[in-house]
Amino acid sequence: MTTTPRAVRALAGAVATLALTAGLLTGTATGRADAAPALVLPAAAKAKKTRITAQPKSATISRYGTKTSVTLKVKASGTKLKYTWQARPASGSWKTIKGATKSSYKAAAATWANGTRFRVKVKGSKGTVTSKTATLTVLQPTNSPAADAAKAFGLQGLSQGVDLSSYQYAPSYRVKPAVLADWAGTNGFAILRIGSGARPINQSYTDACTNQTRSTGGTPVVPDCAYPALSAQVRAAGLRQGAYWFNGWTTGVDTSPGNLFAGSFTPQKSAARFVELLKADGSYTRASTDPLVIDIEPGSGTYTKTANGKKYTQKLRAWKPKEAGEFLSTVKALLAADGYQANLYVYMSANTAEQKSQGVHVWSDVAGTARLWVASWGTNNGRVPAAQPKVGPWAGKGGWSIWQYTSNTRIAGSGVGALDGDLAKTDAWTPR
Repeated sequence: MTTTPRAVRALAGAVATLALTAGLLTGTATGRADAAPALVLPAAAKAKKTRITAQPKSATISRYGTKTSVTLKVKASGTKLKYTWQARPASGSWKTIKGATKSSYKAAAATWANGTRFRVKVKGSKGTVTSKTATLTVLQPTNSPAADAAKAFGLQGLSQGVDLSSYQYAPSYRVKPAVLADWAGTNGFAILRIGSGARPINQSYTDACTNQTRSTGGTPVVPDCAYPALSAQVRAAGLRQGAYWFNGWTTGVDTSPGNLFAGSFTPQKSAARFVELLKADGSYTRASTDPLVIDIEPGSGTYTKTANGKKYTQKLRAWKPKEAGEFLSTVKALLAADGYQANLYVYMSANTAEQKSQGVHVWSDVAGTARLWVASWGTNNGRVPAAQPKVGPWAGKGGWSIWQYTSNTRIAGSGVGALDGDLAKTDAWTPR
């Protein structure tokens, strides 16, 4: 059967309409039976030459602390780009980094040594280009913080040391004070924890020195099991010494009914226990001027007590100025009564020292009676931070006397890993 001209024209018009709707027809239908709609296909994308527009940059990170990695980045233009990162040690050849196939690569100090160089090859449809080299500097903890601080801040006569507790005296590893003394050098020191009030009454715990289970009993006190041994070893190694007490549960801290956590314990009773342990050791004499410190920090965990079928959960808060003042004044009075000197200190973070209420530093009264041992770590990489710590009301009293500059001191052969590192000014062992 033959199609009529009218049917042909109708079919052509329908095709033209569909083509226009699809965006494929550039002209209009002619109405002639032999006219077909003109189709326009999209042109193929033109490949661009591969170029690097922003090079990866060299970077400095630390082996320990808060800045232990860096993201290296490259920017490139081109078509169908693929990235291959490569690394080269200070001496050696370039090797491809497995899985590093993006425009950025995260380089970590735990993986790459100081001086490692990096580059990236960028491959596209129109060529392959190689970036410039970026060098990674990895900072290690310093062995000479006193000299470093003297150079950075113009402070003369600084000494260096560490603070220790039973955490460095476990059965499987024990710190070696003789090695610490070699690292610390002239006037080196170690400040030892003598006890803690951080665990509430009738609380079981594991003795860090023996791994045996013990209980606080009716007083929220845990004498530091390592103190007697460490004190003797520190003195024998020729290090100067100090002693600190971690603030703890007292009736003012405990908010539970009947003081389920603190019992009847007070800052004054804490001070009496501190002095008792200090004298029992035998190394603190009437000629001693060791720093005697109240450590102002919150506890690290929560505890639960039950009374009359109801549970009470609390976390130890840090002592306030009034509580710290009561502790310090009691320590001084008890020691003075027996002819001892009292070189009083408070330990706290720089942020705590800076606290204000209605524009006045809250620790002003305490600053009048005690020196400041301040914690300010910067990036905590085992090196002296770029700036000295804030000291609040101690600014008008000579500033800090001891500065805990890191918790990442590393001393080869010490028998332990990371240690708290400290700097002391020349008069730090002189009572006010």
